[in-house]
Amino acid sequence: MTMGPAIIFKLVRGVTALAAGLSMAACTAAQSGAMDTSLKSAKQVGQSTEARQNARPNFLVIVADDLGFADVGFNGAQFRTPNIDAIAQSGMVLDHFYVSALCSPSRAGLLTGRYPHRFGIMGDTITPGSDFGLDPQEETIAAMLARAGYGRRAFIGKWHLGHRKPQYHPLNFGFTSFYGHYNGAIDYFTHRREGEVDWHRDRAPSSDKGYSTDLLSEEAVRVIRGAHGDGKPWMIWLAYNAPHGPLQAKPEDLAAAGFDPTKPRFGEREDGAEGAGFGLAGRGNTRRQTAIAMIRAMDRGIGTILDELRRAGQLDNTVILFTSDNGGPGRDGARDPAADNGVMRGYKTQHYDGGVRVAAAIAWPAHLRPRPRASVGSLSYVDIMPTFAALAGTKPARKVDGADISKNLSSGKVVSNRTLFLGEDYREAPAYGERFSRAPDALAGRAPAVLSGRWKLVGNQLYDIVADPSERRDIAADHPDVVRRLQAEIARFTALRQISRDRLNATKLPPLRKWEIPPSNR
Repeated sequence: MTMGPAIIFKLVRGVTALAAGLSMAACTAAQSGAMDTSLKSAKQVGQSTEARQNARPNFLVIVADDLGFADVGFNGAQFRTPNIDAIAQSGMVLDHFYVSALCSPSRAGLLTGRYPHRFGIMGDTITPGSDFGLDPQEETIAAMLARAGYGRRAFIGKWHLGHRKPQYHPLNFGFTSFYGHYNGAIDYFTHRREGEVDWHRDRAPSSDKGYSTDLLSEEAVRVIRGAHGDGKPWMIWLAYNAPHGPLQAKPEDLAAAGFDPTKPRFGEREDGAEGAGFGLAGRGNTRRQTAIAMIRAMDRGIGTILDELRRAGQLDNTVILFTSDNGGPGRDGARDPAADNGVMRGYKTQHYDGGVRVAAAIAWPAHLRPRPRASVGSLSYVDIMPTFAALAGTKPARKVDGADISKNLSSGKVVSNRTLFLGEDYREAPAYGERFSRAPDALAGRAPAVLSGRWKLVGNQLYDIVADPSERRDIAADHPDVVRRLQAEIARFTALRQISRDRLNATKLPPLRKWEIPPSNR
């Protein structure tokens, strides 16, 4: 391997070497040839930056979909993700960042700072036939930042928090623009779900053509170009649908991932509700190869966004958070899993770390000292709203479940003395029926779970995640006092639910025409 040049990241307050991240940056640079994998500040490239004149930062939140913990370079991926890695190298890897085990709940918690079972979104996702959605009384980060005087507040990508009623639309939750899709699991090329195109600009259907990952990245670049004209800070919530299924990639990305046209493409059962041809375009030889190609496209798009921030002089004062909504999907013994969760046990839908501990990193070039491998302890998705509130100089309008970790990020001090709620007991199917695996290990992983320091309780199973990060040694019998204490915590958190779990997908309605809210309901 030919070592690329080491990259020094200049902060506004001085020059700090990347320390532990330096070797990782050099390795990534070598792998990617001439590509610069650092977030150089606007000041470094000789641009005046409006951001340095603002005390309050811009916010760019990037949410991947079903990304495996080990599917990024900074967590040991065997393929290149240089632009995602640049966020980690120039900021901090959040090495114990916990979310919900499923998509819709994580998105709800990230946006509101509150555990989503409070308002009925946990234990499942919002399906196309559901008439449920995010409670309009909940304040999102976008609405909070609107109160704080933030200008453009764009939602780009996968919403997945309600689509049948106008009150569930992103524009009713503080966002000033919306571009993307309401449902999960759309076809990447046709944008269809259950036979209807699910692609929109604001409230109207959009006829834009192209690979969805590319379209979302391009929209983010457009928003950045126009967001700072009024001199106000801005936010972008960029929720990619990649690399969630259906697994589909562009030819050039498949080729880079090793696609062999002389070999067959992977096969997969087609869902009759989706219609003939759904998800067939863009399959590689294997599921894993296709997922890697999809991640490559996402990483490339993130690179164009970082380049535009740099060009616009907005990089220095933009807080950039990268995360996934849940762990990678899979099952024990799968021959061709799409995702790689590393050494961790479990997958999406489960409360083992493979389902709830995700790849995450944060950077704020003008203010956060780069410390790529410094751990600040276990953090939760519900911490993002109160943290952003502190950075923006405001407060949430209602009580949140998360904590402001801004001082921990700036100082590197470990967050301690807290208990994180990972999920309720989902071993019993809701009234509308079970949608997930009933295999014994999958069910065991859907027991109620909390994390407190080194101790993690999943049902009656107790693990020391410091000594046993793979959660293979149940030590409940050795620590009955810890088990009792954490069971009491589970009961306390579970009692916060106010809406029955049976309500989430109680309806099975037909698809909307172009997934557009009917005019009579507006």
